[in-house]
Amino acid sequence: MSKFSEAAGLPTTTHESGVAGTTAPPVQTAPPVSPEPVVEEPPTPPVYENPLDDMPVATAPEVTAPPVDPEIPTNLKWLSKIKLEEIGRSVGIELDRRLSQPKLVEQLEEHLANRGQ
Repeated sequence: MSKFSEAAGLPTTTHESGVAGTTAPPVQTAPPVSPEPVVEEPPTPPVYENPLDDMPVATAPEVTAPPVDPEIPTNLKWLSKIKLEEIGRSVGIELDRRLSQPKLVEQLEEHLANRGQ
């Protein structure tokens, strides 16, 4: 027993007094429990219904515009090769810009004459 516990009048324990009979009562242990596996199911995601799925879709009617003949200048020999190519595409002919400008003018005039203009 320590001097402090004697002076304070506190009960002594075995390590203080060295007496084996004054030990605390044994703690009762709980019987072993076999753990049951806990199976957690993942949460099910909520079902999402899109309200737009059942809605009708508006479509515009197809409108075909009548073909518009572009204004073709009467004097083609003063136009650039690029402008001649643009005019040729608008009337349905593909001109090769690698050719000279007079040859492009000749091809375009021939195409326009055969087209009925």
